Amino acid sequence: MPSIYISYAWGSESEAIAEAIEKEFQKRGLRIIRDKNDLGYKGRIKTFMEDIGRGKYIILIISNKYLRSENCMFELLQIFRNRDFYERIFPVVLEEVKIAKAVDRLDLLKYWENETENLNAKIRELKELSNIQGVTDDLNLYTEIRGNIARLTHILKDINTLTTDRHIQSDFEQLYELVEEKVKLDLLHNKSNEGDAIADQLPELPVGTGAEEPTKERSKTIKRMALLVAVLVIGVVTFQVINTSEPINGMENALDTILVNEHKIDSPQHLKKDSSEPDSKKDEVINEKEKTAVADKSYTVKLMVPSNMVQANVLVDGEKAEIISRGLVSITVKIKKKTMSHHFEINDGLDKCTTDKLITKDNTQIPLCL
Repeated sequence: MPSIYISYAWGSESEAIAEAIEKEFQKRGLRIIRDKNDLGYKGRIKTFMEDIGRGKYIILIISNKYLRSENCMFELLQIFRNRDFYERIFPVVLEEVKIAKAVDRLDLLKYWENETENLNAKIRELKELSNIQGVTDDLNLYTEIRGNIARLTHILKDINTLTTDRHIQSDFEQLYELVEEKVKLDLLHNKSNEGDAIADQLPELPVGTGAEEPTKERSKTIKRMALLVAVLVIGVVTFQVINTSEPINGMENALDTILVNEHKIDSPQHLKKDSSEPDSKKDEVINEKEKTAVADKSYTVKLMVPSNMVQANVLVDGEKAEIISRGLVSITVKIKKKTMSHHFEINDGLDKCTTDKLITKDNTQIPLCL
């Protein structure tokens, strides 16, 4: 099984997304290696983070907390130190992260510059500078982060990471497909290298026996034998399939039917038949759509909430809201259009948050309890 790591900052939205990714990958047969599950009691945190740095497949959940955490940045630097940084990372960047503009990236640079200067100033206040190895290690780490943060965020901002909403709505389908594709390519590459190593170890035929052949010819012979084995395997599988399913004639008839139907779909006669539909029917369809549009006097609103509030009760204007869906950090509701503000309330029995908002367009997002 491939080692697929996930690097994230503990707490709130990042942790909820990490758990969701872990569940979706497990459903598809890929296991996520995660600190809370795989770093046991008394496990060495630094060693685990160094293992992540050497990993071939690392999912990054980038948040504001991640970019300001020395542990998370240590992990990111470990990954960056090893080659093929871009090929090995699969980032998910939260909407709260602002790294698209240079001024935003400079704010991060300034943050780590201040952290470095503050720690350095504290060290200089000491009367005795011996035996502070752990502290100087941290100072060196801060200095390294400060020296690389601009470059790292520039790489991340140049990657199309999609929005977290798109990832969640698709059950992280595109993320999974990219990781799976990389795993398969690496497996094929490894098998190819193993085959080359075996071929290199094959003994040379004795010279002078008349049985020798040039290296290129020997390579061709090996490839022909491999092709013959593949053809034999396919033949056996095909024979088993044919003998456990319908007769060949039935398969041919089914194929003919598919081809005929495909021809009908693409043929001008078929298109003509569709275009010969009476205009009155088309008018009826258009009128029905117009009636539906007029009748639909509602908006869809996405309430962005903490992960622990996604199952809370939702009230709009004092009445129970019509819930469309609940995500990891959101509750989507349907509301009636009106010219005045709506009063939104979420309540889980312990915490309660409210806000008033005038909704003028569909798919509006409103933060609550954040």
